Amino acid sequence: MRRTLFSTPDLSIYTLANRKDAMNAPSLRLIGLVLAALFGGSAQAAIYTVGGDAACTHGTIQSAINAANSSGTTSLIRVSRSLTYTAAALTINTPRELTIEGGYADCTQTTPDATHTLLSGAGAHAPVLTITAPTGGLIHLRNLDIKNGSVDGAGQGGGIRFSGNGILELQNSTVSNNIAGYGGGIYATGTGTSTELVIGADVVISNNTARYDGGGVYADGLEMSMVDAGNSSILLNTAQGLSGDTGYGGGLYLTAQTLSSYAYIGSGAPGFGAINLNHARYGGGVAVGGQSQNGSSKVAQLQLFSTQAGYPGSIQNNDASVAGGAIHLRSGNSGNITASAQLWNASLLNNSAPDGAAVMLTGSGSADFSVNASVLNRDDAVPCPVGTDCGRIESNTTGGTASGAVIRSTLNGNIELGGSFDAGTTVPRHGVFVRNNTGKNLILASGGSGTVGAASAVIGSNTVGDKLIERHGGNFTLIDTTLAGNTIGGLTVIDGGNANVKLTNSILWQPGKTLLSYIGGTYAGSHLVASESFNLGPMVTVFDPRFNDPAHGDYGLRAGSDAVDFSLVDSAPAAAVDALGQPRNIDLPVKYQYLGVPNGIRDVGAFERQSLQPLVLNNDFDVDLRVWDVVTAGSTSRDATHNTTGAANSGSAHVSATNLSTSSERLGISQCIHLPGPAVFELNGWGRGTGTQVVGGDRANLHWEYRRNGGENCTGTPDGFGTLTLSNGPSWRRAAEPALIEVTGSNWGDSPSIKVILAAQEFGASGTTTTDAWFDGITLEVQLSDRIFADGFEP
Repeated sequence: MRRTLFSTPDLSIYTLANRKDAMNAPSLRLIGLVLAALFGGSAQAAIYTVGGDAACTHGTIQSAINAANSSGTTSLIRVSRSLTYTAAALTINTPRELTIEGGYADCTQTTPDATHTLLSGAGAHAPVLTITAPTGGLIHLRNLDIKNGSVDGAGQGGGIRFSGNGILELQNSTVSNNIAGYGGGIYATGTGTSTELVIGADVVISNNTARYDGGGVYADGLEMSMVDAGNSSILLNTAQGLSGDTGYGGGLYLTAQTLSSYAYIGSGAPGFGAINLNHARYGGGVAVGGQSQNGSSKVAQLQLFSTQAGYPGSIQNNDASVAGGAIHLRSGNSGNITASAQLWNASLLNNSAPDGAAVMLTGSGSADFSVNASVLNRDDAVPCPVGTDCGRIESNTTGGTASGAVIRSTLNGNIELGGSFDAGTTVPRHGVFVRNNTGKNLILASGGSGTVGAASAVIGSNTVGDKLIERHGGNFTLIDTTLAGNTIGGLTVIDGGNANVKLTNSILWQPGKTLLSYIGGTYAGSHLVASESFNLGPMVTVFDPRFNDPAHGDYGLRAGSDAVDFSLVDSAPAAAVDALGQPRNIDLPVKYQYLGVPNGIRDVGAFERQSLQPLVLNNDFDVDLRVWDVVTAGSTSRDATHNTTGAANSGSAHVSATNLSTSSERLGISQCIHLPGPAVFELNGWGRGTGTQVVGGDRANLHWEYRRNGGENCTGTPDGFGTLTLSNGPSWRRAAEPALIEVTGSNWGDSPSIKVILAAQEFGASGTTTTDAWFDGITLEVQLSDRIFADGFEP
């Protein structure tokens, strides 16, 4: 269902369309509730006030509710703080619109303030609010703190118990410290296909406990939405699972016992996300699925997406004591319930469980999990900004590397990270970043059918005790993916078992490990860059892909990588963008291709390099000295007090020494830069020495060394070298003329490179002073108008 709410002081309209019924078939419905104005108009709403002062129309909330039910019209009940509401056990049953609103100091106040009204159920042994909304019923709860409700045994809804075929909406309220058997905070069940639970802006559902399932919210046979902008979160709730097959959904349990259920969750509170710090036996954050109470087929589906720019949706910091730290998907009754979770520009972060630390798929039928596999057809979904890693499965853990997987499936179904593979093709949007997770396996899928795969994905910096990925049966696919930098305890990276394996346009870089093993099924591989070629077929090339900064998780490609412009556009539908949403098929100038397809334009792996620059990495020293190599230990540090390029106070590299003789140098740090192709290169930068305007002082020098065949680390005797002095005074200066390094086709080699070295040179009295030089904004640029080509080089 898609819901549009227009809320003004004069009119409240709900429009419902595209609701999926119990058979999950789209049906178009339009339900318009055009209601009289709350303040003025031809059919004025009934207004009731509750409190302890003389201006109040009622002394109890229940008496005001009863009056509203008898009025036969839209009603507003203002609940003031001039009375204390304890042992609350309120009952609402209406097919009309009713608003219960706190935030009033007394009954004379007509505009709510910022202080909520507390409704406490302490001592009542019943839900604080029991709400029945038949078809047409629309209940609003606003500016309320609903807490301390307690329902004994297997009772439902400690804070709120809601049922019917109408709508319950909460705004600017809290539901906290409640306990029940099912649905510690809220228990909501639908009796028809129009039932909605709407968690609006500024709603916090926290610190609730379910003895069995649904610590924060238990939602069955309805549509739940939490998409409005604001600080709404489901956090710090618990599903204890005290007996039998229970303990599902610490934050949310979404099930389809009698009708299909859908939950649409947005960004939630900035910094917290939508679902945070919940605990359960199964599904610390969310459990989806369950066991059907009749034989009809149903769907239980979670959609998590971004609704606020800059704040991707997230499920984070949840834990499960058995399985499914963030999400637990369970199909029931031999497939009568299909459980699925679709994430779009959303992340699973810092969740934990002994198995399925991020996601668990299990049951007797099929279940599906996807991240950025397709565009959600929702007007309230916010796209991910280009250049941002919005879809992340990151820092989830099984508690060690001895057992359990981060993503675990025991049944038929699909795990799609960045693409949809059912039809054999993929058109993913932004990619998925699977990083810094810990377990025995990263992915373990043992179901007999379905597809496990990734497209435009980065699988890096994970730590596992055995194989990184195990897939037994069905299909396994990697497309436009970079798999690198993982710490793997086993001998094999990918165990394909008897699955059908397809690897295309991907980088597999795990030196010292066997990349692929399989004992059946089929294998197809093309346009691969790999650390070894065993079992990968003829379409694989072994060479270092030259990542930007793998030590810090940056697996983008340097301009001098042969994985840049490696292949032609695939004949099959290929991703139009890379993992960061940047355009694919960027043909770089001055790019000589040794090992890939001649005149290739598509980079292999998850990232497409957009331009030649920067050739010098971390040239502004904004954070530290990463990717620069130490030449003389202890000579160079980052100085945050001196800066001329980059962000304000971003710092510079400071090379220093003591007791140098006049004209002697201290070599500080260096960077090895592999060249993209023959050209004239211009080396320059900003430097600062010491001295005065009259008397020169220590110099900031840039040395360079060219090697035709310097290997990966720019070693061996240079084929050319030189020095560029940037400054010998106390102010920042950039050389008026850069150093020109001419690399022609005739002196081009198998591994051409330029090493840049930062050095401080002493020009004071020998042995009595400190030698100091600072560097910032180091650049190596290409004179594109004077490119040098030879036979076999790209024009």
